[in-house]
Amino acid sequence: MKAVFVMRREYTEAIRRKAFIITTFVVPIVMASFLVLPVLFATMEPQNVVRVAVVDQTGNIAPQFVAALTDTLKNGKRSFTPTIVPTTAASYDETRAGQIEAVKRGDTDIVLAIPQGIMTGEKASYITREQRNYNVLQRFEKALNDVVLKQRLAAEGLDYERVKDLTAGVTVEMNQITAAGSVEKKSFMAEYGVVFVFVMLLYTSIQSWGVTIAKSIVEEKGSRIIEVLLSTVTPRDLIIGKLVGVGMAGFTQLGIWTLLGLVLTGGGLPVLLASKLGALNVPPVTFLYFVMFFVLGFMLFAALFMVIGAVSSTEQDAQQMQVLVTLPMLVPLMSLMMFMQNPNSAMAIGMSLFPPFTPLLMMARIILLTPPMWQILLGIGLMLVTILIAVTFAARVFRVGILMHGKRPSLRELVHWYRMAG
Repeated sequence: MKAVFVMRREYTEAIRRKAFIITTFVVPIVMASFLVLPVLFATMEPQNVVRVAVVDQTGNIAPQFVAALTDTLKNGKRSFTPTIVPTTAASYDETRAGQIEAVKRGDTDIVLAIPQGIMTGEKASYITREQRNYNVLQRFEKALNDVVLKQRLAAEGLDYERVKDLTAGVTVEMNQITAAGSVEKKSFMAEYGVVFVFVMLLYTSIQSWGVTIAKSIVEEKGSRIIEVLLSTVTPRDLIIGKLVGVGMAGFTQLGIWTLLGLVLTGGGLPVLLASKLGALNVPPVTFLYFVMFFVLGFMLFAALFMVIGAVSSTEQDAQQMQVLVTLPMLVPLMSLMMFMQNPNSAMAIGMSLFPPFTPLLMMARIILLTPPMWQILLGIGLMLVTILIAVTFAARVFRVGILMHGKRPSLRELVHWYRMAG
């Protein structure tokens, strides 16, 4: 029960830190900005009318191209004011150069030069100084392609609309046979998105709070407070109290972020998530697995970070050794796409039962195609055993390590410390 007092102390100290308060309220704003601003900027259209000079060496493409530019701005005005610049086959280069000078003077915004060989594959030119909007270029390219295609088909005596109907593509819809034997519609990219969100949420949480745990243990080893603490609690209670206390602080932060999401969406976040998961045919029990594997994964990697803190004499040592914990988290990230293509392969099953990979890969398998219950229970059991081993090892090494300073212990010394503490 003495671990409860350590847990309260760690939890209280963690939530009172300025870093906790700042990250709790700043990180959601930053994350929302990363998600919203790129989409907003990508969809923003220029609200000014773009002046376009069309120089057509063929003499018969420009009218149809201009007629196709019927785009309008939000205020109802035409997006483009195209002008067909008269030219001949002989004066095309001179006319084109003259319009380029007009762009330099600011008299026009874009010059679209259509050469004589456009019908046989020669490239048209989009010339501008400031109007580099990719959407505008894409719009011009599509309109020009349609006009050229119509004329090519007309030259062969074919109707454009008829050919368009005959060459319309087909869509292959992805379906999957579930564990219950029913056939349900599946979206590979949508499922990948769900798995990726879970993986990144767990990864970022571990990276931020795992480092905090390792740093806390190193600080305890180098302070006088530890002598007072160990006179009232055992190293095992201290380690467990730190693990649970800091873990609760991390979950508190996630809870606040969830609450902020509910407030900002007017309470519509659960409805939105339910509709999205329903569209993906993700059963409600998956959310329970999500919470379970998130908690177990957090505790597992937090326990591994505690081992790093217990065997390190300084914060620099702990930072250098953190790669031993972060690497097992990167492997599932790098192999995620491969396992999503065949979630029941022997490699996928084996790696999902390896405790450091279990939280990420087992959750991915559950979302894609729920594995047999014995595999899920075995993965959970192996994770719990690993957490127990990590906590026990950290407590024993910590007990002896507080008396050892000045150098990083070797592997043989760590084994010796473990046996001494036994």
